[in-house]
Amino acid sequence: MAGSVVAFLLLFLLHWPTHDSNSEPKLAIAFVLAPFPLSMVAAWLARGPAWPIVGLVAAFVMLALAFIQPDYDLWVSGGNLSFFLFIAVPAVTGFTFTCSALLLGKIAGLLAAAVGR
Repeated sequence: MAGSVVAFLLLFLLHWPTHDSNSEPKLAIAFVLAPFPLSMVAAWLARGPAWPIVGLVAAFVMLALAFIQPDYDLWVSGGNLSFFLFIAVPAVTGFTFTCSALLLGKIAGLLAAAVGR
């Protein structure tokens, strides 16, 4: 849910009107930096465990996934849908990967403590 909110807000940010060529690089920088505060707030509002870690790592995962994901133009017919998927998929999977890794780390720690006794 938190990833969906971040994706919606990023899509809203990218539809911000640009008036000249100088404002386009500023918008690109804002898009790269915006996932950090947005994911921190979303993780806090979701009351996730270790929300500062989840919010920070999810933003890095989002940006990494934005660079390695496939081209959606081959899969979907609409250009807008392809653009929305380019933003939404990393935001949602960033939170999913981060929370799953945190959960697996806790389970591994519990198993290690149980075996060590």
